[in-house]
Amino acid sequence: MTTHEDLAERWVRALSAHDLGAAAACFHADYRDEAPARRGETVEGREQVRDNFASLLRDVPDLQAELLNTASQADRLWMEWRMSGTRADGTLMEFVGVNIFEVEDGQFLRGRIYTELVRDGGGVQAQLERMTGREG
Repeated sequence: MTTHEDLAERWVRALSAHDLGAAAACFHADYRDEAPARRGETVEGREQVRDNFASLLRDVPDLQAELLNTASQADRLWMEWRMSGTRADGTLMEFVGVNIFEVEDGQFLRGRIYTELVRDGGGVQAQLERMTGREG
């Protein structure tokens, strides 16, 4: 039987191998997710997932994905991951996140997606200023 962690590993391997079919197959046909930190950002259906990955792999041709941590309980999988590569303009792209997935029949069915592009944030004081609205 496939574990939730096996599913996460399969997804990351497929992305790193640029195997679009295998990456999309990790998602249920009726998949749906939301990104709570970015209102209105949702993905609906395996085909939209596939289209999104196709764009990413086209625009970051050396994309590599890495699974950092996982935890699961019942039908839930929590996974921390990183993606990196070089954009067509030569700049580095580094993307990190934590996804919380509901898993059904060995596929991601629902997701809550917390992701961010890695950037220089200016330290903890700059973060506090952004949080309190006191940016200079």
